[in-house]
Amino acid sequence: MPPSKTSTKPFACQFPGCTSSYQRKEHLNRHEAQHTGVLASVCSLCNRTFSRNDSLRRHIRQDHSISEQHSTRSALACNACRLAKTRCHGGTPCLQCRTKGQACTFETAASTTSRSPSDEEVFAASVEAAVPMEDRTAQTKHYVDLYFTHFHPHWPFLHRATFSIPDEPPLLVQAVLMIGLWVSEKPSARQAAVDLHQKLGSWIREQRVQWENLIPRKENGEEGPVSICPIATYQGILLYLIFSLIQDTNSRSLSLNLSLSQSDYEILCVLVQVCRRNHVFYYPGMLERYQDVDSMACIWIGVEEMGRLGLAMYKVSSLCTAGNLEDKENALLQLSDLQFPVPDSRTLWDAKSDMELSQLLQLEAGRERLDASDMANWISGCGKVLESGSERWWF
Repeated sequence: MPPSKTSTKPFACQFPGCTSSYQRKEHLNRHEAQHTGVLASVCSLCNRTFSRNDSLRRHIRQDHSISEQHSTRSALACNACRLAKTRCHGGTPCLQCRTKGQACTFETAASTTSRSPSDEEVFAASVEAAVPMEDRTAQTKHYVDLYFTHFHPHWPFLHRATFSIPDEPPLLVQAVLMIGLWVSEKPSARQAAVDLHQKLGSWIREQRVQWENLIPRKENGEEGPVSICPIATYQGILLYLIFSLIQDTNSRSLSLNLSLSQSDYEILCVLVQVCRRNHVFYYPGMLERYQDVDSMACIWIGVEEMGRLGLAMYKVSSLCTAGNLEDKENALLQLSDLQFPVPDSRTLWDAKSDMELSQLLQLEAGRERLDASDMANWISGCGKVLESGSERWWF
């Protein structure tokens, strides 16, 4: 007779309605922390919280570049790594020097003046030149706040609670700043927004080869799949395109019924093609991007962010079609491309902290919901979902 099938996971979750169980007590403790919202580790780059340190490390590797993990000084290679032509991961001392027990030194300020700036440094310097000095310092946060106050309610595809000015890519920060300057309605600020828009457009076109050809890739080892699809870059490009639509209006019209120039229309078509090719709006792929992260809040934000990006891109595509631009061979985003369920409520999206979001997600878990994994419930194939009283900001 086959052996009796006794439970191999004796530690069951005591949270009402949860049937999860685990082999080890510490695994149960980690899981129960998700229900209570008591999350231990905080990412210093974006303030997202995690219940496990190894999940935090994976998050940083997947969602933050090397240059973001260290100080400005560590963005340069130390002398030893530079001479050895090996990657320097920063720190004082860096990992290589610490492992070898050798001195870790950097070039002096005088010697670094001849260093060729990176594309990102050139871009950041050029866009800053379009903004008055006072707006680059004390007023920057003011204009970002104006973005979230006036523009975000109409186009809620950035997550306000985790948006961090020092930690976001320059393209996205400058795109947000551009729109914040515009909605302030001050003539000088609006002119700065127009100048900044021109700089952003030039950079997007010049760097098209880089952002157009980035594709998901797999890495061997414990870290699992790593996506290099730059979602923040796509968000910045979309904000640039939206500004292209609104800047010619006399009033601050955010509902839009306009058309793009031919060059901007081509940018939109390329952006749509990139997202299609990389399956950015395919629900299983959205989940896979965060499969090694344990925080429910982090996973929810990441998946929701991609879905809202898709809906905003669809809205721009629809407005451009309405503006009598030819959509040859369905070059613009279609509803059939949105292979994911309708985003959750604005209340969840606008939660001010991970603690508040975790508590709201707990409440949502007890309510009857559509099965997100069922293709019949995706936007791409379900007309009933679109008429279910969900958010309609993207129509």
